[in-house]
Amino acid sequence: MQSNSLVELIDRLPKIPKVVQELIELVNSHDAELNQIAEKIAYDQIISARVLRLSNSAYFGRVRSVGSVNEAVVRLGLGPVRTLVVSSALISAFDVGEEVDIDGFWQHTFEVATLSKALATSLRMDGNEAFTAGMLHNLGELLIMTTAYDTLNRITLHMEAGKPKQEAQQLVLGTNSAELGGELAQAWNFPESLCDAIRYQFSPVHDEQFSPLAGMLRLANKIDAAWGELTTTDSKLDWLDQQLEYNILGFPKTVVANIDEVIGSGREMAKMLK
Repeated sequence: MQSNSLVELIDRLPKIPKVVQELIELVNSHDAELNQIAEKIAYDQIISARVLRLSNSAYFGRVRSVGSVNEAVVRLGLGPVRTLVVSSALISAFDVGEEVDIDGFWQHTFEVATLSKALATSLRMDGNEAFTAGMLHNLGELLIMTTAYDTLNRITLHMEAGKPKQEAQQLVLGTNSAELGGELAQAWNFPESLCDAIRYQFSPVHDEQFSPLAGMLRLANKIDAAWGELTTTDSKLDWLDQQLEYNILGFPKTVVANIDEVIGSGREMAKMLK
């Protein structure tokens, strides 16, 4: 399947429900209050059920269980609620077959989102926007998995032969997941900054410009792959210093502690939301 066929399929994908679209905008607003978010969540049965289930889980639960969305939202806080809203938006739009490792997909996605927020916070940038960008960065992967599953083996073979993922996808599809994800985000009317972050996540330096949000996504993906092999603060700083995005963005050395604090928590959150 060539890229033009994949892009055409974007128009035929289910639309994100209006209430979920509004929720995504609300949870990323600096002025949003938890009672406003709870009121909006109450209009969506699926998100309401997930919010209640998570708030009463062992991870967040207390002696007394909660039975209202408002109480659940207060108990969870904005971060986990944002996770539920964005992931529900994606789940509602895609029908993924049993042959796809969707658990692994979500664990990686949540981890990149969590790391992106930590990186943004280290730079005193908008952590909410970075988190949402992380949650949306794999849109193109979802599109390929649900509409061109038969191409995955060929893409994998190119990667096993040493090609980077984006190059392997380009060879097989004539495009890559970042470009497709950017197209899909644009079709769903997400903010331009998020669309650009997704589109340029493989190459944050483009047209002689640098996209900070795309740079954080790329660095978060690298950290997810490499951090477990780095055992000391010095080795982590040395590794970071070799990453182009780290140097362009100008992180303080305290970013190592911020990463260490959240590493792995995105994967754990994904497991709880199944």
